[in-house]
Amino acid sequence: MFGRMKKLLKWHLGFCVLYYWVLQLLRDRSPQSWGSFFNWENLASSLIGFVIFFAFMALPYLALRRTSRRPWYITGGALLLAAVGAVAFRYLIEEVLGPVTVGFRNYPAGTPLFSYFLDNLYYVVLHGSIGVILYYYEENKRRERDQQALVVENQRTELAFLRSQINPHFLFNTLNNVYSLLFLNSDRAPKIIERLTVMLRYGLYERSETVLLEREIEYLLNYLELEQLRLDHELELRLSLPTPEDRRVEIPPLLLISFLENAFKHGDLKRPLTVNLELIDGQLQYTVINQVAPHKQTDTVGGIGLENLRRRLELLFPGRYSLKLNTDSSRHTAQLQFPVSRTTPAQSSAPNINATP
Repeated sequence: MFGRMKKLLKWHLGFCVLYYWVLQLLRDRSPQSWGSFFNWENLASSLIGFVIFFAFMALPYLALRRTSRRPWYITGGALLLAAVGAVAFRYLIEEVLGPVTVGFRNYPAGTPLFSYFLDNLYYVVLHGSIGVILYYYEENKRRERDQQALVVENQRTELAFLRSQINPHFLFNTLNNVYSLLFLNSDRAPKIIERLTVMLRYGLYERSETVLLEREIEYLLNYLELEQLRLDHELELRLSLPTPEDRRVEIPPLLLISFLENAFKHGDLKRPLTVNLELIDGQLQYTVINQVAPHKQTDTVGGIGLENLRRRLELLFPGRYSLKLNTDSSRHTAQLQFPVSRTTPAQSSAPNINATP
């Protein structure tokens, strides 16, 4: 409340200086007019008027704060009571206390109260409007802040939901592979389960908004190893990764996995798979090229993983990212570019995803 009254005083002071003093000086620019402002009687009168008209401004403002969310007739009644209260306050100062304390009154003795109120309607409207304008200005700013906070919270909620979809999507695909290997009594099934445990630990326990790129690369390498375990041949992988120094940048977690998932789901795994990750001028450039497998439908338009990726990028880097997917008769190329921030040394001590939580 003190902060609001302080703001009201500033607005009231600025209005009074501009409306009364400046207007008076514009009307009479003589030296005598300038000097009259420093006459103690005028200063005292101005101070009393300042206090009185502050009530004309503050009471409607406070009435709106109390009743603006109530029905219109309650708000209207509160504003009317505020106007009557402001005039009554002036009457008390000038017509009751003034004659007793300093022998001064502003209106002739015996002036009817109704006439007194009507004569003050001009000042009620003039100063009360400033309080009303200030209230609605603050209310509009508050609504804008609330709306921005709501947008941010909705985006965080949506991002959390999108991230929660990644692990089930990956887990569904991997468990199908484990089931097939167990059905065939393959000795690779335990290794796949072990690698899957490491990856899920990262996905489930990592709740930071950003992680070091090196941790995300570990996740990709674990995924590649997991996929290699379920293949019956050696994968021809052409892998290019950033230098250790360039891996000390921060990116949103689980943002790079969709390209690899798509490549293993729809690509010809008996032909080369190219994965290129590099840092250029503060931009992370990520490219995955896989050969198109015959008789497989390619994910040129979407699917859960890629649609998820598009939405996350739009929330994280609106207008600041590039996502290109291109498929011809022989190969599919996925390219992603987005800005990254370099971490400080104090931030670089991230735990290894292989550690037990």
